[in-house]
Amino acid sequence: MPHLEPFRALRYGPVAGPLADLLAPPYDVIDAGAAEGLRDRSPWNAVRLVLPEGDPPARYRLAAERLEAWAARTILRRDGVPTVTVYRQEFEAPEGRLSRHALFAALRLEPLGAGVLPHERTHSGPKEDRLALTLATRAQLSPVFLAARDADGSLLETLRATLGSAAGPFRTPDGISHLLHPVEDSARISVLCALAADGPLLIADGHHRYETALEVARRAGDALPGSGSVLACVVSERDPGLRIRATHRVLRAPGAAAGGGDDASPDWPTRLEAGFWLHELPGTGAREAAAHAARSGRIVLRAGDVVRALEPRPDALADAGLEEADAAVPAVPLDRLVVEGLLGRDADAATRDGLLSYHRDPGEAWDAATRPGTAAFLLPPVSLAAVRRATELGRRLPPKSTYFEPKIPSGLVFRPLDCA
Repeated sequence: MPHLEPFRALRYGPVAGPLADLLAPPYDVIDAGAAEGLRDRSPWNAVRLVLPEGDPPARYRLAAERLEAWAARTILRRDGVPTVTVYRQEFEAPEGRLSRHALFAALRLEPLGAGVLPHERTHSGPKEDRLALTLATRAQLSPVFLAARDADGSLLETLRATLGSAAGPFRTPDGISHLLHPVEDSARISVLCALAADGPLLIADGHHRYETALEVARRAGDALPGSGSVLACVVSERDPGLRIRATHRVLRAPGAAAGGGDDASPDWPTRLEAGFWLHELPGTGAREAAAHAARSGRIVLRAGDVVRALEPRPDALADAGLEEADAAVPAVPLDRLVVEGLLGRDADAATRDGLLSYHRDPGEAWDAATRPGTAAFLLPPVSLAAVRRATELGRRLPPKSTYFEPKIPSGLVFRPLDCA
């Protein structure tokens, strides 16, 4: 069973200014322009820690020096006693304004697959980067985001009740409202931690961070007494604010990626016929294609002027060793039958070789498919139930099979590793 416990959090102090100016999205969704905008917002913005400027290894030393200097100036202050933190986000969604409640606590590390369930494979590069940053700063700067089964809704109900009429909500420029409530009462902490840890926790976002924490614990051991746990943010699976978006793919034939060659302009529909039934979708644009994918549960292909809805062939799935639970997550047949089957590479290698890229904006992926040798694959969102079924069968889904939104920002709570 998972084990959650309080810890002495490191938080922004009043002298840092409004918390709305200090938060940053997770590092892996920040592009160069967004990073510059966050740095301009405040000299203390969390982006300066989670995505420091410069090249390795100097950038990691810079983050460590900043963390130490900010603590010395009380830009950051350490809680006097171990706490957990209840957190609420309110945000706009197509169905109206939603809220999502979460618990920040320290989750005791254990090998993946029993009390903590992964659902995605990871790329190697981000883990190396996060490992170097964590070892340099001796702190966990961003949480692992996990979902608790919460069969009877007790966790969600208790999180809501704990916030009650807590004051101090603030709004960030993206329109999301945030409310944080540190909890010091030991009895309330015990109840919250027990409810959140009642059954296996599913990693929703932050696989790289969890695997990095395992490696830090292996390397640091007693030198970092807090390395046996990881900063966790736990949400109830029954929370209506737990939403999943699709991440779309763009694939380039090897010759196209290299700038020419016999394979630079493949006939994507013909290549795909062995693994999929192709259904014509005439007169479709990016928005309509994404909507069709969401309604039908099928992947939509665009290659030049050709647009098709893809339905995996049962015989192709069986030949690839895939079951019904696998096919319920569209990224799985795409990964196995197209990335591996046609490109001859796994997702990690295809990304490194410039053959595979990921896009949250369907229009961005759609426009890329006008280039020779390039195809866009718009995926439908996957349900949390489908993800759970796959993980309980021991499956690891392809990278970026899910995109939980809104993200949990960095800067709400930091966790130093210098004490247990």
